[in-house]
Order: sequence, then C-alpha cells, then structure tokens
Amino acid sequence: MSVTKRLYLAGTAALVIAAILLYTLAWPAWQQQLTERESSRLAQLLAAAKPAAAQQRLDHQQLLADLNWLAHPDRQGRKPGTRGGIEARNWLAQQFADIGLQPAGSDGYLQPFSVEQHFVFSRWLRGKTSTVPAADNAANVLGLLPGLNTDLKPIVLTAHYDHLGIENGELFPGADDNASGVATLLGLARYFRENPLTHPLLFVALDAEEGGLQGAVALFKHQLLEPEQLAFNVNMDMLSRDTEQLLFAVGSYQQPWLTPLLQQLQQQSAVKIIAGHDRPWYRAGNTQDWTLSSDHGIFHQQQVPFIYFGVADHADYHTVRDTVENVDQDFYLQVSETVLSFIQLLDQHLNQS
Repeated sequence: MSVTKRLYLAGTAALVIAAILLYTLAWPAWQQQLTERESSRLAQLLAAAKPAAAQQRLDHQQLLADLNWLAHPDRQGRKPGTRGGIEARNWLAQQFADIGLQPAGSDGYLQPFSVEQHFVFSRWLRGKTSTVPAADNAANVLGLLPGLNTDLKPIVLTAHYDHLGIENGELFPGADDNASGVATLLGLARYFRENPLTHPLLFVALDAEEGGLQGAVALFKHQLLEPEQLAFNVNMDMLSRDTEQLLFAVGSYQQPWLTPLLQQLQQQSAVKIIAGHDRPWYRAGNTQDWTLSSDHGIFHQQQVPFIYFGVADHADYHTVRDTVENVDQDFYLQVSETVLSFIQLLDQHLNQS
C-alpha cells in the first residue's frame, strides 16, 4: 500500500472517530439546551394564561350523560369489533340521526373497515409500537351539518370512540380517553344544529385509534375523504382530567396563523390554553411532540391543517381507573365550551382569508 493511500485511510479514520466523539459529547448537551429552552417557553405561556369567566352555551347535563353512557361498564371498554364497540357505534349513528346530521359514511352514517396486522416503519422510527394489530368489524361514524355557504369546504371535527376493551379480565372504561371527546363532539353537533356556521361541519367519531390511528387512516385509504376538499381538522382526545387547569392546543407550530386565534380564544376560555407539544426534536429537544399522537396526525400527513385539543397523560391514562368517577366535571365542561369558541373563531378566520 502506498504512503499516500495510508495517509488517506488514516485521515478518514480520524475524521470518523472525531465525528463519533463530537456526536457523543455534543448531542446530549444540545438536546438538553433545546429542552430547557422549550420548557422556558411553555412556562412563559403558562404564566401569561389568564382564564376568563365560565360559560354555558352547551347542554352540560347532556354532555355528562353522554360521557357516562360511553364509559359505562356495559360498553366493555369499546374495543373495535366487540359487543361494546358495536353498541357504541350504533348508538352514535342514532345520535347523529336524532340531531339531524346528514349521513356521510360509505354505508349510511357508517364507514365499515377492517385492518390486517402489519408493520409500520414510520412508527418504529418514532419509537412507537411498530406492529399495528388487526381490527375486524370496525367502523367510523360520520355525519354532515351543512353550513350557511354550502360551497365552502367542511371543517372536520374528530374524536375517537374506541378504547382498550377488556384485557386479562380487567375492564378499561376509557372515560377520559376518549368518551370525553366523543361526548363533546355530540354536544357541538347539537349546538351548531341550532346555531349554524358559514362552513359545513363534518362530525366524525373514529374507531381503532388505539391500534395505530386506523380509523383516520381508513378515511383516506378508502377515499371517503379527499384532503384537498377539507378546510381544517379539529381533533379532540382526552378533555376531562384537570392537570392544573391546562388544556394543550397542538398545531400552531405547523400553522402559525393559529397563534392569534389561540390568543383570542384564551380571552374567552375559563381554562389555561397552552400552545405546545408540536415542535420537532431539532426545535424542542426531548420535549414530547404530539403532532402524530392522535387522529389529527393522519390529517397532518395528508396536508390538512389541524389543531388537537387534549390534556397531558395522567396517572390513570390507559388504566382501569380511567372512570367517570375520576372525571373533573367543571374542567371538562369548560374545555368543551373552549372548543366551541375555537370553532367559531376558526369559521370567522377562514371566511376572511
């Protein structure tokens, strides 16, 4: 081997070793710096959040009754394809009909679908469970409420109604996750049926979220919805557990024009609204990024603008203790009112843009 080639290989090896050392030493410090900077930003938002007076435009008694029905032990945890899951979707379809929504599924109000077990590489990259479980006899429930201007694209309101079901003889009721979001979905449908917006509203109760957002995937995979025909997605998942009166609003990093709307929203909301958990690792370090954590993630991947309302994970998340008895009722009712206010602000903004 020539001297020149030896020098070249030695130089290359030195560069590789230097790069490894730089990564090993600098990466943790850089990530820690980003994490601390994001924590400071969130702390500033929390300090600035000043709740307004409580509101009551929705039927609060009905909201709690619907949440209780969905999370009742008779629903058996609402796992897709089980007796409780089928009862829940049929009940939701009947609620949509009683409210006066137009059927918007592939079969009346329903969009039946099944999922075979499969591997998802992108979930593996994000450290999620990479194997998506099979789901037989699942179905989304869809109802359309026309707007005052039927030529406009609909705003899609989503909440998943499935949960974990019964595992090893234990019942997982899923009151916060996500009977709370679905009850709010119904409450909003009743309100806007009497107080229509300019934009049409598409109400979607999704199945099989817990198994990899498969209900939302089915909307686009089977072309029931076309991304370019949608104005916006508002996703509601876990609304009823008071974690220091905080409601997170995820999506303003991807859609910066949402920031002034959220500032207006805070002036009307009786809870503290924190815009966060939507920044990638190269902006927020090790801070959790919820951009793909629920059904809104599929809309985002389809390039549909979104916002996700939800609380942080709590000690009862995905446990048998996620029951109606542990719902923070006053907080939940004001979160539902907050989502109502946001949809009104969104409709006004989209009309002007």
